[in-house]
Amino acid sequence: MIDDSTIVITPTARLARAERLRLAMARKGAGQTAWVTPAVLDFSSWIRQIQDHWLLAGDDSRVPVTAPQTLVLWQEVIDREVFIGEPRVADMAASSWRRIHEYQLEPPEQWTGLILSEDSRRFRDWAGRFQALCADKGLVDEWTLATELPDLIRQGRVDLPPGIALAGFDLPMTPLQQAIVQAVQDAGIPVETSGVEPAGNGRPESSNQPGTGLEEIIEFPDAEAELQAAAGWARSRLEKNPDQTIAIVVPDLGQRLASAERIFQQVFDPPGFALTPARHEPWHVSLGPTLDRWDLVANALALLRLDPARISQPEAFSLLRSPFLAGATEEVDARAGTLARLITRKPYWISAGQIAWQAGKAGAERLEKALTAWQKVRRDHRDRALPSDWVARLQEELRALGFGHGRSLDSREYQVLDRWHGLLEEFSARDLVTEKPVSRSQAIGALGQRAGSTAFRERNPGAPVEILGVEEALGSTFDAAWIATLDHQTWPGPARRDPLIPGPVQARVPTATSDGCLERSRAELAGLLQSAREIRGSFARGGDEARLEPTRLLDTARIVESETNPGIESVGLEEIDDDTKAPAHPGGSLRGGTGLLQAQSNCPFQAFAEYRLDADDLTPRRPGLDARDRGSLIHKALEMFWEDLDGSTALKGLNKAALESRIESAAEDALEYHTGRNPLVFSPAGRELEKTCLVRSLGRWLELEKQREAFTVNGREVPITLTFGDLSLGGKIDRIDELDGGGSILIDYKTGASGKNGWAPDARPADVQLPAYAVNMDPPPAAITFARLRPDALGFDGLSEVDIGTPGVEDIDKISGRSRFREVESWQDLLTSWRHSLDQLSGDFLSGQAEVDPRDGQVCRYCHLHSLCRIHERQALPEAGDE
Repeated sequence: MIDDSTIVITPTARLARAERLRLAMARKGAGQTAWVTPAVLDFSSWIRQIQDHWLLAGDDSRVPVTAPQTLVLWQEVIDREVFIGEPRVADMAASSWRRIHEYQLEPPEQWTGLILSEDSRRFRDWAGRFQALCADKGLVDEWTLATELPDLIRQGRVDLPPGIALAGFDLPMTPLQQAIVQAVQDAGIPVETSGVEPAGNGRPESSNQPGTGLEEIIEFPDAEAELQAAAGWARSRLEKNPDQTIAIVVPDLGQRLASAERIFQQVFDPPGFALTPARHEPWHVSLGPTLDRWDLVANALALLRLDPARISQPEAFSLLRSPFLAGATEEVDARAGTLARLITRKPYWISAGQIAWQAGKAGAERLEKALTAWQKVRRDHRDRALPSDWVARLQEELRALGFGHGRSLDSREYQVLDRWHGLLEEFSARDLVTEKPVSRSQAIGALGQRAGSTAFRERNPGAPVEILGVEEALGSTFDAAWIATLDHQTWPGPARRDPLIPGPVQARVPTATSDGCLERSRAELAGLLQSAREIRGSFARGGDEARLEPTRLLDTARIVESETNPGIESVGLEEIDDDTKAPAHPGGSLRGGTGLLQAQSNCPFQAFAEYRLDADDLTPRRPGLDARDRGSLIHKALEMFWEDLDGSTALKGLNKAALESRIESAAEDALEYHTGRNPLVFSPAGRELEKTCLVRSLGRWLELEKQREAFTVNGREVPITLTFGDLSLGGKIDRIDELDGGGSILIDYKTGASGKNGWAPDARPADVQLPAYAVNMDPPPAAITFARLRPDALGFDGLSEVDIGTPGVEDIDKISGRSRFREVESWQDLLTSWRHSLDQLSGDFLSGQAEVDPRDGQVCRYCHLHSLCRIHERQALPEAGDE
């Protein structure tokens, strides 16, 4: 056991945590009840500790800058070039600068022109400006200072511990690390590299002695099957002995993170993996997604990006469904109701004031007050400010919304919250390297960028199964380990050169040359094969187009075909009585108009869900006008046009200028009415474009109206009461015209797909609206027609009792051939058929009929729930005008 005064250094932070736990368990196993916490640091943390002690001693007047601050400096020098605003270039430059110092490569100022590419020449210039900028500001970055440490250590100007022990260094140290360790030894400090046990899981009862090799490699058809087998193997071992540690090593874990988590959750918790994420899994993944992918941080960033004057439907959804806002639990139903109202009654863009008003109306008073307070705070945060001021402002905004005071956080979320606060502190520290105040968008953009580039994973709470990358697994010991992806493309991997460093300069970097990659892969495999008593290896051969072979670095291992994957065991499902008949409805006056009968015709379950259970389609709207809005706009414009205009004679009496003026006025009035209800639906340019399209459509349509025989407009938007048995519904007829020859015609404006074939006699008509109006008028109309205002299908499409001189409206007595109306003998017979079908639909609705066709396996094309409605698939109706 090492001395208490000795500092243990590990290559990674994970190994440092594991070593601290191992040392503590060893003390406990020796019978001790209290001891000094051992000093265990990863190499980077130890270097920063030495740097901090040196700078705090006052012997250096330079101010150290952290990695995030360094990125700002690189961005400043690079922004003078063509890469303005591209943060990835600054990341590349900072990475190259680190690599130069880590491997003690030739500094950029010494690079000769003959070996330089255009990229490396640019980087040489950036590096010169970066150094000059740091010197001018009196700053020093962590890697420049790190290269100075060996000399400072040898000179005795840095405080060092009495002893150092290195643990878990299976791979060779970088030249900079070697130089620092050598300087420590030159200063007379003992550095212990033997007698230090590999960092394990800290369980003394575990007999995790390293193994000696790999006897076989299992071949799988694909990577999915490989991970499923590894997860199943880990689960079966745990079921036999829960007190063991198991490692699943996945070299490309960063690219397979989502699938690895999904597969392990599926294998370890088959009944519930798709329902809710488990909180106490027996497995843990060492790598994590970026910070902005965690719900708490994603929600905070989404709230900070909100503009009170212009909030989209998806943004409103995120706001109203946030579990992290105060009152989220108590007002969950009221906020859900608010969201439903916004989706069904508001356009894509809405304001915070509208959301607050709807929230108050729904009973979400805490949210209403929070939004009101938040709007006042936001109004004071419009000017530019330094990063630290922005942090204070953003925190004030989140407090105003009640962020962090919603439901209770679990351990994982507390760790995420702590890392979020750390990110805010990092951003606040940018004051040191920020030349001038920044705007709100710049501040939030930079904060979001850092969250999007910062990986985070909660600490392992003690899970026995760990899914690790290669670097995380090296230096540890386990009871058993499974090494995946042992194919020839991964071991060894391809050489990856730094594009900003000349090739000859980076020859010392292991990953920059094929020989270096080969040696590194051998060292990694040697370390992994010593990590557990039982080792399993596998690879996925992939498809025939890119078939993979096992790595040749393990040519002594035999290749065995994988056994058939038994898959995930099925879960028993609850059986319920398939009751297809709801309780009877007493009837009376109901909402929905002909939409209720249309739903009953399409799918009885749809009618039951929408008109008896009050279920709504809560699909968020899209930007701009949807089909319903555009139809409403056309309706309103035509209503305005025919105001004070009595019919065809007055229409034909308008000269060209008067007609154009009336059309433009009607279009403007319709747009004004629409924007009065939804102020944010149009941008100024969008409004003008919509007006142009509307004027064009009205002009083309009215030319068709002129071709009709004489008519008088008797009514626009005429209300009507519809009675079908005990059911009473309301409706509104777009237009009723009186014909010169006698009788009336009902006109329904349509901007979507429609056709008279939907009125064909059927127990369940495809389109019930105009037939329902016709059978409830006294006297019945002489004709009904769609007025189709579609650019690709402009015209009338209807039926009449006699020829009424309107193109597209057919006389029922003259229809023949393959028409769906060929068996109708007269107009009165058609009205009688409609009345019978609609009365039957009404009766089915009131009686609770929720099933049409009991045949299994059929899927309703309207609700897609065959187990609930099981309606038969309709045959596609012919297009309007087809025989």
